[in-house]
Amino acid sequence: MKLFSLLSRYVSRSFLYSFVTILVCLFVIIFLFDFAEVQRRTGSKEISLVIKFTMVLFRAPHLLEQAFPFVVFIAALFAFWRMNRSHELVIFRAIGISLWRLILPIGLTALFIGCVALTVFNPLSSTMLASYENLEKKYLSNSKEEVKIESTGLWLSEQLGPNQVIYRANQIDLKSLEFKDLTIIVTSPQNKFLERIDAKTGQIQGNRLELKEGWEMKAGNVAQPFTQKLIETSLSQTKIEKMKVNRNALSFWKLPAYIALLDTSGLKSLKYRMHWHSLLASSFWLAAMVLLAAAFACRPLRQGRTVVMIVIGLGVGFLLYFFKDVTFALGSSGRLPPLIAAWLPPLLTVMAGAALVFNQEDG
Repeated sequence: MKLFSLLSRYVSRSFLYSFVTILVCLFVIIFLFDFAEVQRRTGSKEISLVIKFTMVLFRAPHLLEQAFPFVVFIAALFAFWRMNRSHELVIFRAIGISLWRLILPIGLTALFIGCVALTVFNPLSSTMLASYENLEKKYLSNSKEEVKIESTGLWLSEQLGPNQVIYRANQIDLKSLEFKDLTIIVTSPQNKFLERIDAKTGQIQGNRLELKEGWEMKAGNVAQPFTQKLIETSLSQTKIEKMKVNRNALSFWKLPAYIALLDTSGLKSLKYRMHWHSLLASSFWLAAMVLLAAAFACRPLRQGRTVVMIVIGLGVGFLLYFFKDVTFALGSSGRLPPLIAAWLPPLLTVMAGAALVFNQEDG
């Protein structure tokens, strides 16, 4: 048991060293490429270097988070390959230590990394990504159209001519494009109040919004009731769908509440449900990638073609990463249940890795 404890700490430390090294190198690469992209987008705009660095730093954790499964896979490949090259695997097997006893501690370490990434790193990266989007809207985008979904209702914003129009509704039916308990506030470019309209219902018809049973109050005048009123709008079903909050800017902990608000507001929540399941599955996928790495990196050196097998392993890892994107798209479109779409890649990774490792152990 003492030998197993020492061995576990040794292989886990070796894997962690590789993981941290690759993660730091990847962060530097992401930072440099993203900074070049920000420089290109800013062009001749007068934006300070501090703001540019801040934007890159705010987005880097999100980009890094997307690469976690592949970083774990490469780190595990390198850790197993190093033990194989130094003949440590031969020694371990000679004294009766199974390959599974080497995989288990590294897999548990990867699972721990996944749990920390899900519960701690993901909320941090989501918060920083939201800050990045605010800076992007302020310095790189001229659009003033956005949507917010809160307990007070659904909030939409659009720019009509020089004025800003804000909509608040308790609920929206995307099929009929009908708002319930609608409040509209119009402000000038100088952010001064111009007009407020309250209506029981509002329905989009082409480029107009038909309001029924409400009150209208203009700046400096008393409120006037109306039975029916038409106002111009650029809102549409497609536009409202596109205006929804970036799901990556919502953390794992905030997504369930936001999904409930979407359902209450009448908006589709499928993509957000899929994203939540995907985040949960990804934390376990890290451990599955360790199993797959062992299958390709622990081939005995006497059999030859070890480097070729590692290259093939990298190719399989890329294919699985691509497959994960495919299942995510299928789940987000409703062609696959989110639960199946999210957990299918980790399940296939475990099955493939386990089959190959069992073959090595028996062979």
